[in-house]
Amino acid sequence: MKSWIDFVLKYPKTIIAFCILITVLMGWNIPKLEIEPDLKAMFPKDFDIIVSMNEMEDIFGGSELIVMSISSDDIFNKSTLKKIDDITEEIEEIEMVEKVLSLTNAVDIKATEDGFEVGELFEDYPETTEEVTAIKQRIIDNEMLYGNIVSKDFKKSAIISILEVTTGDSDDDEISFLFNKVIKKYEGSEQIHIAGMPLTRYEVTNTMQSDIKTLFPFGIVLMIFLLVFCFRSWIGAFLPFIVVIMSIINMIGLMALLRIKFTFIGIMTPVMLIAIANDYSIHIVAHYFEEYKNRDYRSKDLIIKSTLQHLQTPVFLAGITTIIGFLSLQSHILPPVRQLGLFVSFGITIAFILSLTFVPAALKLLDYPVFLTTGNSTEKMNRFLRKWGNLFTRHKSSFLLIVALTSLVISTGITRINVDTNPIYFFRESSEIRRGNEVIDKVFGGSSQLAILAKGDIKSPDFLKKIEQLTNFLDEKNNITQTSSIIDQLKLMNKSFHSDSTEYKVIPKTRDEVAQYLFLYSLTGDPEDLDHFVDYDYEQAQILVRVNETGSAASFKLYNEAKVFVKNELGEENFPSITGVTAFIGVLSDLVIKGQIRSLILSIFFVCLVSAIIFRSIIGGLLSIVPLGGAIVIVFGLMGYLHIDLNMATVMLSSIMIGVGIDYTIHFLYRYRLEVKKGASAEEAVTLTLTTSGKGIIYNALSVIVGFSVLMISGFLPIYFFGFLIVFSITGCLLGALSVMPALLVLFKPAFIFSKKRNIDDR
Repeated sequence: MKSWIDFVLKYPKTIIAFCILITVLMGWNIPKLEIEPDLKAMFPKDFDIIVSMNEMEDIFGGSELIVMSISSDDIFNKSTLKKIDDITEEIEEIEMVEKVLSLTNAVDIKATEDGFEVGELFEDYPETTEEVTAIKQRIIDNEMLYGNIVSKDFKKSAIISILEVTTGDSDDDEISFLFNKVIKKYEGSEQIHIAGMPLTRYEVTNTMQSDIKTLFPFGIVLMIFLLVFCFRSWIGAFLPFIVVIMSIINMIGLMALLRIKFTFIGIMTPVMLIAIANDYSIHIVAHYFEEYKNRDYRSKDLIIKSTLQHLQTPVFLAGITTIIGFLSLQSHILPPVRQLGLFVSFGITIAFILSLTFVPAALKLLDYPVFLTTGNSTEKMNRFLRKWGNLFTRHKSSFLLIVALTSLVISTGITRINVDTNPIYFFRESSEIRRGNEVIDKVFGGSSQLAILAKGDIKSPDFLKKIEQLTNFLDEKNNITQTSSIIDQLKLMNKSFHSDSTEYKVIPKTRDEVAQYLFLYSLTGDPEDLDHFVDYDYEQAQILVRVNETGSAASFKLYNEAKVFVKNELGEENFPSITGVTAFIGVLSDLVIKGQIRSLILSIFFVCLVSAIIFRSIIGGLLSIVPLGGAIVIVFGLMGYLHIDLNMATVMLSSIMIGVGIDYTIHFLYRYRLEVKKGASAEEAVTLTLTTSGKGIIYNALSVIVGFSVLMISGFLPIYFFGFLIVFSITGCLLGALSVMPALLVLFKPAFIFSKKRNIDDR
């Protein structure tokens, strides 16, 4: 380390030029960076549910829907029906739409003398009350229409667009533009709402772009003001600022170079570095200012060397534990979470290197700040810190008891934490996309669905009864509004073939009857009507299940119940895949929970291990995570009581808390042990530590708090709550390091600090 410091101080201009050159070269790639709004990217490409979803789309076409709701006092009014008809025809012209279902093109199976024929529900707009009543009755008799295309109070009608399998990110932009263009063209007395996953993805993309443009510059401005306020010096603000900017450029440049796209949670990476990357340079600058006050020497080189020699171990330990916290996210199964952990770790590593090279080189070249040379002091802050330390060391036992009881009470909220990964809940309740989804979920069974694959002889009544058994089971679930499959069509054909007798609204008895009905349907109807339910060879069928409650917990419960029923009652060989947006959201929530547990355990273990190695004491390792553990328990307890969901953003909370929050305890412990080794008593060492390293700890924490507070202006609710929780948790870690830690050290006097043998060895 000594030779390295000598090299930096000997060639400061070369060091600075090299750092800038590398940063420019990495930053050259940034314009190539792309945004990835698709939630499928949250999963590994070879994950079972993604593979199954892609396979079913290849067989049956697209499974994504856009549902448009049109409200009117009388949807059978001629002008309203014409508007529905015009909208339907216009949507059918959209290239990416495979099929449109609406009231004016709805297919109905009608009885004839020769059996049945397939035609539209009505050819001319009804004009008399009797005609309207007859149409309403036919709708009520057809489960494919009642509550699906027409609301049960007959005041709303849905236009359901089944989309082609999308091939590019730009499809969502075009789909959103074209559908909103249709709405603007036909808006009038009728109220129109729209919902669907492509529209949600489009809003995610827009909000991501808006956040990128807002969060980064706002965070930079806040950080500069904070640093100027803390150091009362442009040097104190300038150097950490440059370190942050260079770290972010290197990190994002690497992402672009490796063609890693910005995901929903990836937009937080620059803000995280704004909050974290200046930690090490802040400690170095703060200590440099303190060292200047030592009148034993005046040489700038000696001041810089003394600063780096004092800080090399705690800064290294703080850096390595922060990196461990983020790298623990590599245990997560979701690729974007792993990517965030990896790239933020890379950015922190760059910041650490710059703090030990660029910062001392710059300090060598820059003049001393004015407030140091004029003799201004920070005595007011020192007096406050001395009083602060005395308060918690004097009342140590009662204070620790209060903290323990408070943590215990708040921790009971952990059992109330809800997990939700549904992207529609990324947005505030007042947003149009959220309101549209709520209307359609309530009235038309939602725009989310399960898709279940059935394999076997589709013309066999025995196999069809297995499908019926599964749909009957699903129909009993409160959050399922409709199940659609080939058996619904066959029941209507059988009923119509027998003069509309309701007793024949059952699965045909023989394979020959099934084959005959399908042949008759192909003669009078459009065979493509069945393409979404059965393949060409009648060996595979799809069951579509519309779901009106797409919260993650409900989705995962429904997905699991369907899988258990298939396994126990029907056989997985006949129903090998359960996919769809609902299943996707449910499985994602399960992975979020598992990822949270794994990353929490790993980060705590490795941070504790590294601390124990550095302090050469297991007790030292355990002691370093005490304030952190209390903060974690309190934050997760509050999440439960405040109804803040665990989602794709807040799932990273514990790893980041551990990686960042442990720094304050490490710096405190290291300086405290140093003061004890110099001969200070337990109480005196607290005061000396607070008035030296304590300032850097406070400046560091304030920087992190201000940096992460920027996330609270995000357009995404999960990121907003993540910012709030991080600010709260880092505040807790700071208070724990500066209050709980002094009280613990004075009360227990741990041997790794106070042992005389240890102190002799350390010398």
